[in-house]
Amino acid sequence: MTVMSWVGHSSDMTQPHAQPRTHPSAEWSDLAERTEAIAMRRLVDDETPAVTEQLGLSSHDAGDGVHTVVVRDPMWGYWNKALGFCETLSEATVGEVLERGRVRGVAALGLLVQPRVVPTDWEAIVTEHALTRGTLFVKLFGPAEPRTVDTDLRISRLEPEHAGDFVRIMAAGFGFEATPDAFAMFDGGQYFAGDWATYGAWDGETLVAVARMLCVPETSSVALFGAATLPEGRNRGAQTALLDARIREARDRGLRFASAETFAETAQNPNPSLHNMRRVGLIDVHARPSWVWHHPALGNR
Repeated sequence: MTVMSWVGHSSDMTQPHAQPRTHPSAEWSDLAERTEAIAMRRLVDDETPAVTEQLGLSSHDAGDGVHTVVVRDPMWGYWNKALGFCETLSEATVGEVLERGRVRGVAALGLLVQPRVVPTDWEAIVTEHALTRGTLFVKLFGPAEPRTVDTDLRISRLEPEHAGDFVRIMAAGFGFEATPDAFAMFDGGQYFAGDWATYGAWDGETLVAVARMLCVPETSSVALFGAATLPEGRNRGAQTALLDARIREARDRGLRFASAETFAETAQNPNPSLHNMRRVGLIDVHARPSWVWHHPALGNR
């Protein structure tokens, strides 16, 4: 499969006559990291004061990256992470992130470090801070170009009145409980307006799949995430169509690239999302494990 991308240094990537290439670059890796870091920060900072207090939300600089804190994370600590590093990660930054997690009472958090910025003494840092290797994630990035999609489902932009359904489908798709904290974190009206948009796939009048996006003008990219499908909507092109709808909106807004992430598949654990993202034109720019830290007093919660 040949996928077109843009060549050159970061300065070239804003030029209309850049030449195509068929492999990722350090610039794309950095753009993908920065896009996700901005999206993570917006996820936290765009919440209302009431939700911020309820969930214990905050965002912080971490070296040249971002550290998000969700003390009462409804998804097992998934949103507690430090990422977006485009310069070599220092032990001092790792220490600051872990100390913040300890002080704020976070049960666990992850550090995600793209391969080219891993320090030479990383194994010693891992040992010193008792980090364990967790899920391997694939970063994908590419031009925001629409594709032809075949589905019998109706795709539409969702409005705030669909927020509760969005949370219930996400909970069913990812296997977390649809608790009051989950609704608080994911059903806010801000996710349906402005830089945010939420889409759904319908079987008649029944919503069977959802997906969310954030426009990130700073990197001329759309961040694609928050996608799930109910069993009755699977194998019908729902997520491919939702990817295409979000990429089309990003293009209409003048954004050039799309950024996404999903877990790396194995023979024992296939990941259809990875193939969906590749089919709409995104390419793997790097893979990085989540290096997990557990709070000494809370890690078994």
